[in-house]
Amino acid sequence: MKNDYNVFLCYRGEGSVLASSIYHELNTYSKDKLKLFYAPKCLAYGENFMSSCKEIAGQVSLVILILTPKFFEMCSNADDVVYQELKSALANPLTSFLPITTPGFEYNDEAMQQFFNEQEIDRIKHISAIKYTDVYSFNSIDLLLPIVKDKVGVTDYEEIIQNAILARQKSTKKRVHINQEEKVEYFSQENKSEANRLNVQQQLLLNFDMPIYEKYLSGKSNLKVLDIGCGNGKALMKRLDRQEVDKIIGVEFNQSFVDKANQDFASDKAKFYKLDVESQDFIDDLQEIMEENDIEKFDWINILAVMSHLKSPYHLLKAVRKVCKKDAVIFIRNIDDGLNMAYPDPDFMFERAFDMIAKCDTTGYRRSGRELYTLLTRSGYKNISVEKFGLNTAEMDYSEKEAYFDTIFKFLKNGINQTAKNNPTNKEILAERDWLEDKFDELEEAFLPSETFINFGFLIVVARV
Repeated sequence: MKNDYNVFLCYRGEGSVLASSIYHELNTYSKDKLKLFYAPKCLAYGENFMSSCKEIAGQVSLVILILTPKFFEMCSNADDVVYQELKSALANPLTSFLPITTPGFEYNDEAMQQFFNEQEIDRIKHISAIKYTDVYSFNSIDLLLPIVKDKVGVTDYEEIIQNAILARQKSTKKRVHINQEEKVEYFSQENKSEANRLNVQQQLLLNFDMPIYEKYLSGKSNLKVLDIGCGNGKALMKRLDRQEVDKIIGVEFNQSFVDKANQDFASDKAKFYKLDVESQDFIDDLQEIMEENDIEKFDWINILAVMSHLKSPYHLLKAVRKVCKKDAVIFIRNIDDGLNMAYPDPDFMFERAFDMIAKCDTTGYRRSGRELYTLLTRSGYKNISVEKFGLNTAEMDYSEKEAYFDTIFKFLKNGINQTAKNNPTNKEILAERDWLEDKFDELEEAFLPSETFINFGFLIVVARV
């Protein structure tokens, strides 16, 4: 047996399905640049299972631990293979451990000190555990690959990335998104480059949105509107500062945007407030604002380009129902990169660029659009309608396509450059940045001809309380 493995998958029976999924996804993505040991696939018939696993575990750079309930309790058995694997790996000072915790596993419930000393426990827990909840919330490529590549020293990122594009690896699983406060600076009113891009985008999206607003606002009057994530107020006011609307309350996390919105649009009709919609006090704070503005309940909830930046959109959707009238409308526009497509794309340049978006620190969870119908259903909404799937170039003239290119690709260029600054040692991100810089003009030249069709994943979902 040739022992050239650099990653070892360690699991018990309950974790076998996840282990198999990780093995196949990482192998497919890396085109064997990673040498993963997964016993059912890597051990030949007749090999001694215990001795082979111990030997290989002691030689790898990284052990991926799939921690299921009572994982360490079973180490008490003298012939426990997992215990022997761990001890062998711990004997190698160069081996790192990457724990993945599954539902029901808690470190506090595991008497690890019975089987390992304090230094060994620290090594096992050194890398913060990744949580696995279900198959739809776990993406091996997004969550594991950056750590794996760092720990095993894979450096051929350009080839790995391009192989992934050529293989057209498809995944509907989502990555875990954590809302990062440092994004506030990037999206602030003072970031002129981002502000200019947003102005171009807003005109395109205004044309995209307005037919749906007209459809649902027709015949209404005296509406009380809550806009969540109102930004500088411009997009909100262009859509809802109209005769059907009596009161507008905009809430926004970024103080500079709130100040700008109040400076430009505040009136008896419209007010703007700094509010954290993910705070436990959100509804209490909002109800104080409603009382101040003599609003008993809202008739319309407006949420534009916000859902992908939330830790728990479900909790927000449930919370806002408490301040809505019966039959109130909730209007959501969000993003889903699964709807992105380009044709022709013979060298897969557009596909690679679209795939790059989710790697940027300045983007949220880029496949959140597909969740909206289910989230609204679970949150108690009714009459849910998916009104639009994507903004495409089919009827755009040359000037509109120029603006659309800037909307997508200048956003991406700014994002990947910022991410490279934030992660100066991440060779994969640096490779992506350099590739985009090199291919940017070529992408624009391929984007603009009338025969090129581009669809980008903006979508609109409307429901009622």
